[in-house]
Amino acid sequence: MAAVFYVATCLVCAAVRWFHMCPPYNCNPRYYYPGRPFVTAAWLSSLCILPYVFNPESADAWFLVRLFFLPVTLYHFVLILFSYFGSVMQWKKWQGPTLVAGIPLGIALLAAVVLAIIPGDQMGNERVENFILHILGLLITGVCFTAVGVVRVWASRFDADDFSNPADFPVVQARMWLVLILVNALLCWTGALLDSPAVMAVIMLLISSTVVLFVITALNPHRSHPREEEADEENDQQLYQRAIPKKKKEEMLTAIRTVVEEQKAYQDPHLTLHEVAERCGYNRTYISGLMKSELGGFFVYVNRLRLTYVDEYLKENADASLGEAIEAAGFGSRPSYYAVKTKLEQMD
Repeated sequence: MAAVFYVATCLVCAAVRWFHMCPPYNCNPRYYYPGRPFVTAAWLSSLCILPYVFNPESADAWFLVRLFFLPVTLYHFVLILFSYFGSVMQWKKWQGPTLVAGIPLGIALLAAVVLAIIPGDQMGNERVENFILHILGLLITGVCFTAVGVVRVWASRFDADDFSNPADFPVVQARMWLVLILVNALLCWTGALLDSPAVMAVIMLLISSTVVLFVITALNPHRSHPREEEADEENDQQLYQRAIPKKKKEEMLTAIRTVVEEQKAYQDPHLTLHEVAERCGYNRTYISGLMKSELGGFFVYVNRLRLTYVDEYLKENADASLGEAIEAAGFGSRPSYYAVKTKLEQMD
């Protein structure tokens, strides 16, 4: 029954993930709901364990379930993380290595499904089964932890020089998903090592609940504004290291301060580095490097101006509320204001 419940849950969640998009986000699904095909396909793959549903006494079907709930499930999380947050960060280099790592897993899963469908027990060698399971499990666990580490770095750098508002990167969603994935990794390894149908049944139910949580947290995209294509930060730094005359730097700094401070561009809650560079009339790469070296970085520079504006606004407008000051300063929301304030105070 646990396997039936798991498959049914995954199919419902796959349907919800594919067909349900909250307005007004449905007008731009590629931006607000990146990775939908990968996520939907991952949950539809739960159909692979149907041989176990129909014949739970089969040793081959049992091996199929163990294989599915260790390396295959962890591989799904890799796809979910990279297809979603990789799209958010406009990073496509994950696709090649991830797909290559999935080739031996796909072959093993296909073979296990075929063997489980054929009447009788074809393998019958527990040592070989455990060897295959543990080797693939270690391989995909390494890939999964690498994905978790990459997304964790992205989440910790939400205040980097890519955007001025933390709401433009779904930090809370990222951290929640990382916790869910680590919990699932522990559950998957527990099921594989204990080799018990009763334990696996409990694990199926627990993983089913996390699948539902994934869907619930993904219904709202947690993103506020599309961001433009931007160059790789390492390339930015390499380009910026090329000599820029001192007079040119002063001209660029003057242009930055004119746009951001005098023209109050920082009051735009979705201000990006690309927009500042365009309004200044200079290359984004050099503007980025100059801000990092002279102004503390785009995020720090813009949000310090916003925090100062909030304080000044409240002093000049005695009857104004904090919410009014936050909105006028360019913070997207009250949570964004507090998140930025806390982050900058920790940096001081």
